[in-house]
Formats: sequence, structure tokens, C-alpha cells
Amino acid sequence: MKYNGIMTALVTPIDDRGIVDAESLQNLIQFQLKNNVSSLLVLGGTGEYSALSNAERQRAIDITVQEVNGKVPVVAGIIAPGIGDAIEFGLYAKCAGVDAIMPVTPYYVSPTQEGIMKYYQDLDTALDMPMFLYNIPYKTAVNLQPETVEYLVEKIPNIIGIKECSPNLGQFIDLTRRVGEKIYVLSGEEFLAMSEMVLGAHGAVMASANLVPDVWVKMWEHLQKGSVQEAVKLNTAYYPLFRAIFKEGNPGPLKTAMNMTGLLVGNVSTPLLHPSTETVNELTKVMKQLQLCN
Repeated sequence: MKYNGIMTALVTPIDDRGIVDAESLQNLIQFQLKNNVSSLLVLGGTGEYSALSNAERQRAIDITVQEVNGKVPVVAGIIAPGIGDAIEFGLYAKCAGVDAIMPVTPYYVSPTQEGIMKYYQDLDTALDMPMFLYNIPYKTAVNLQPETVEYLVEKIPNIIGIKECSPNLGQFIDLTRRVGEKIYVLSGEEFLAMSEMVLGAHGAVMASANLVPDVWVKMWEHLQKGSVQEAVKLNTAYYPLFRAIFKEGNPGPLKTAMNMTGLLVGNVSTPLLHPSTETVNELTKVMKQLQLCN
């Protein structure tokens, strides 16, 4: 499996009862495949993992694997704070046929780097499958240090990549220096992705690719051809859209924007809220300028 390029962090279409809308998820997946994304992440933070019941998480996995049908790699997010839940869901995802998992660093308990090392080693022992690390320190309150990643990559052959969401470009450079030739290093931040891909990222895991997968794929393709300025122009043109999408809690504005285009994905789950009138107005203005809606 190859994971370079654009991985879309799928939203999960759900109804007011918190039930996964199978038809809408299938439509979203087909939209992504049509626009040539490299891989799909189901049930990450953008997929509202923490809001869904375990049964609905399992349904989302099953629907995604069946609909993709091997056309691109499917990665299952695991946003669990504890090892027990992570192993339980990881085993289900493995049996369901996902190609890899992406467990976030354990949160709430604020583990040490040594604790994080043991966490991923215990996960690997229990699951024995391809794994992406996931570092998002502004959500978990713990930062997965580059030297820790290097240690884990040396100890766990199943680690094939990392989604890096640290806002520190220096850390990103250090990360690629240490492990960039051993695993897939993917940017996870819309506002840093362009810079990080120029600096050596093998691609990006993008929430906004739900809405504009073609734009991100074109940016990636421009960079592979050495057309950096063309990629920068696209990134600059769509910056106002990315800014509006992340103006409030993700994926609230993103789901609203997708619904505006006719790609129906429902609303967000509690405690997230439908975006404010101000944000909706900003989205509408930007999307009309980009000809994404009428």
C-alpha cells in the first residue's frame, strides 16, 4: 500500500439520533474516489469518533471498507484515551479489512514520552497490523517528540507513517530528518500542509479535502512536478475557504459547507454546534467566489 499524496479525513454523515447515514457516506466515498485521492481516513477527529457509539463506529468502518472495495487504502482512526478501548476497536477494524490504523497519542492522562512508547508497543503487540502514529498536541495536551517517533519506528516495524499536527515547523523538519526516509510523514494541518510538503512531507491528511479533494490533489501534483508556484497560487486562492471552515469547531463549518454544495452529510453531534450566522455568511461568500455553490 502507498500512502503518499492526499488522504481525506472523512466526515461521518449522521442523523439527529447519532446514526450513520450509509447512503450519504457511500456518496461521499465515491466523490472522493472520483477526484483521485490517494487514501481515506475513516473515524478520525473530523469523523466525530468520540461522539459515536461503538456500534455506529463499527458500521462506519464496514460501510467504508465495502464501498472502497480495495480501490485505495482505508485507514481507521482510533481516538481513544485508553489502551483497552484502542485494542478493542483496533481488532474490529482489522477484522473488518482496513489497511491500517491511526491511533492518536493517549490523552487526558498526560503520559510521559516513555508512557507513549509503551502505549504504542502494547497496541502493536495486540493488533500486529500497519499503524500510523498521530500527533496533535493542541488536542491531547501531550507532544509526541521526534526522537520518540524515531525510537518507535526502530522498535515497531508495523509503524508505516505519522500524521503530524504540531504547529512547530522546526519540529516537523526534525521529524522528517529522523524518519522521513523510513515512514510516510504526512502533514495534518491545512495552514501548514503546503509548507510541510515542500519541506519533505509525503502528503497530507486533510479535512477540507472532503469538500475540495480536487484542489488538494492538484496542489500535490503540482509539487511533484516541481511547479511550486502553481501549487502556492492554488493554496492562496483557497485560503479564505480553509479559514472559514476552521473558524469554529471542526467539522461544524465543514459539514455546513458540504451541505451547501449538495453533498449532504447531516449536522454535527453534541457538544458541537451548527456554525454561527457570521460563519455561515462567510462560508457562503467565499464559496460563491470560488464557484462552489450558487
